[in-house]
Order: sequence, then C-alpha cells, then structure tokens
Amino acid sequence: MEYLDYDMDGYKLHVIKTNRFKTVFYSVNIRFKDEKENERYTSMLSRILLHTSKKYDSLKEINIACANIYDPSYNIKILESGSQDVLSLTASFANEKYTEKGMNEQNIKFLSDFLFNPKVVDGGFDSDVFENQKAKLLEYYKSLKDMPRNYAESRLSEEMQIKGYQIFKLDELIRSITSLTRYDLYDFYKKIMNEGILDVFVCGDVDEKEVYDILKKTIIFKGHGNRNINHLVKQKNFNLKPNVVIESSLNTQSNLVIGVKFSSLSDFERKYVFVLYSWILGGGMNSLLNQTVREKNSLCYYIYAIRQTLFETMRIYAGINGEDFEKTYNLIQNEMNNIEKGNFADELFEGVKEIYYNSLVKIEDSQSDVVSNYISELFLGNDNISKRHEEMSKVTKEDVIALAKKAHIDTVYLLKGEIE
Repeated sequence: MEYLDYDMDGYKLHVIKTNRFKTVFYSVNIRFKDEKENERYTSMLSRILLHTSKKYDSLKEINIACANIYDPSYNIKILESGSQDVLSLTASFANEKYTEKGMNEQNIKFLSDFLFNPKVVDGGFDSDVFENQKAKLLEYYKSLKDMPRNYAESRLSEEMQIKGYQIFKLDELIRSITSLTRYDLYDFYKKIMNEGILDVFVCGDVDEKEVYDILKKTIIFKGHGNRNINHLVKQKNFNLKPNVVIESSLNTQSNLVIGVKFSSLSDFERKYVFVLYSWILGGGMNSLLNQTVREKNSLCYYIYAIRQTLFETMRIYAGINGEDFEKTYNLIQNEMNNIEKGNFADELFEGVKEIYYNSLVKIEDSQSDVVSNYISELFLGNDNISKRHEEMSKVTKEDVIALAKKAHIDTVYLLKGEIE
C-alpha cells in the first residue's frame, strides 16, 4: 500500500493506493471540540444530514440518484474521540474500473453533498425533515428505559464523570432536544464548518492526481482548527470508595455495568498493556471473568470488558439475576485482584497476544479497517502496523500486573430487574 498526503485549501487529503479491492472507500472526518452542549445537537445533526441535501429533497430522490451510480453504501455519524467529536461520513462504492468512466467523481460529488451542501431553507434546516427526525430521536430517548442495556450504559455515564463536565441527565437531554429549533441546529452546523478540522481519506485502486482534482473542485472548506490537538482525556477525579447505584426495573434480567478508571498510564501502557489487561480480564470465552463468573458459577448470561482508551477507563458489562449482584460483584473484584497478584496463566497471556497479532494481519483485508488504522495514526498518534507488532512483543506479564495496580473501580450501576 502507498500512503499519500496532500494539503488542500483548509483541509488535508489522504490517498491510500491499493489494488486489493474492487471498491473505493471514502471517509470524510471533521473534528471539533467535545463540549457539554454538543449532545443536544449531535444526534440530530447526523440524522438531518443523512436524509436530505441541497440537490435531493427526499429519500425517494436520493434512492433514484444512488441507483444511477451503482448504489454506494454510506452512513453519517458523530463519534466521540476523547476530547474531540467527529462528524464522519463513511462510504464504499464500486470503482469505475469495473463500472464506467466518471463514476468515481459522481460518487464523491453525491456523497460530499450530504455534508457540505445540506438543504437549508430561510436560515435553517428543512422544517419537515427536522421535525420528523426530532420526533424519532425524542421517541428513542423516551423509550430508552425499555432497552435495558442501553439505559444502564447511559446511567453509568451520568454517574461516572469521565469528561471535563457533567453530561446531561436523560430528562435534561429530552427537554433540551424538545426546545431545539432548526435554526439552532443550523447554527451549530455552521460552527463546525467554520472551526472544525477536516481530513478526507480515499482508499482503493485510484489515480491520486485524479482524486486530488475531483476533491479540489468538490469540497470548499474554511475550517481553521488546531491540527495538533490531543484527543486524550486524563482522569483527575477518583472515588476512593466505589459509588454503587441500584435502580429498580420491571425487566426480569438485571443489567450490571461497572466503570473502572486508571491512573497515570504511560503511552506504552495505554497503547499495548491496557489491551492485554482488558482481554485477559473480560475479552472472550477464555477470559477470567467469563471462566469464573459465567462458566464456573453460572451467575450471568453474558460478561465482558470494553476499554475506553482515550479516557483511560474501562467498562465491565454483565447480564445477571438481581439476587446474584453481590456474589457477581465480589467475583469480578476477585479476578481484578488476581491479575494484580499475577494469578493468571501464562497460556492466557500468550493467547491474547496471539489474538492481537492476528488482528494486525486482518487489518489489510478490509478497506474500512485500513482507513481506520491510518486515522488512528494521524489523529491519535498510534503506531503503524509493523511498529505495533514490535511493541506488543515487548509487553511482559509483569507489565500487566503493574497496570492492574492502577485500576480503580469508580462507579457500579445495577439496573435491578424483578425475580420471576
């Protein structure tokens, strides 16, 4: 693969040349500062941009246009990336080498219009689309309690402060979105376009000069954000004693989410040791939590750990019976202590390392993974694939033990269901 970077007017273009795929992967990312008020806008904005553009008034017109350019697949989301939020368009379309000349340009123009040429009426987003998507979003939030896993995760976020501000509580968020106008949302959109940092990625068997020329006349962007921004959010507040929150639910199953914070991680620990720690604890069928809590004690329907690297935090999820909370929680604490004491098999340690090496090999089998990996290098300072393999080989069992001593259970949230 060949990686080529270009300075455009107000943004950067990154072309990844490879002949391994018959499709072109197109990714547009606009980074902007994560702030509390963003939450009332972000879910709405991605919905609005996905459903209209200046050229196409309706989903019917959009679908007809898609059919004429061989049906590209695409999505628009606003993602959390530590201290930054990212307005992201990702798309895949058939390379014109396998369709007809000019299709690459038509696809890029069609897709870019969703972000850069939205439908605006009298200084605000289209009223019909806005009200329709607002109603759907409010319906989702108002019914969140009917989705136990999502609700439990949302409640943990409220209780566990990992950002530099206190996030909206669910009722506050619903009230805030209810009062949101199409003019408010358009003002937020303009702020992103004026202050954001834009990077465009094109991956496939393409002519880089042709791509450069297409983007030069397709995207006009005047953002002026600081490209050297650090996405990492260090944790500053730690509960000396875990904050345990138990809330009743009408569901039969109970949903347990445990938030863990880590203190003073080095770059090496965060990039490599943290990966192994989370996988050893709760990363698969052979993990300590799955073997102890699920297999040996039959206390849960599922259990796993997910790390939030850019916040230096981790979450442990489990589906349990409410009456088994104390026993489950104690076993989770025991297994975290076992890692701290080095009480885990060498075979498990080497096994998760092998999983990591295999994941590196698979990156180049997927265009989206290739682009995501390159984004992580550019935005987050991650190492390239060969360097990652080299650095992971240096991680020792003692490194995992040392990191385990920096883990602090901060918040425990249980959505306790009724017992049958």
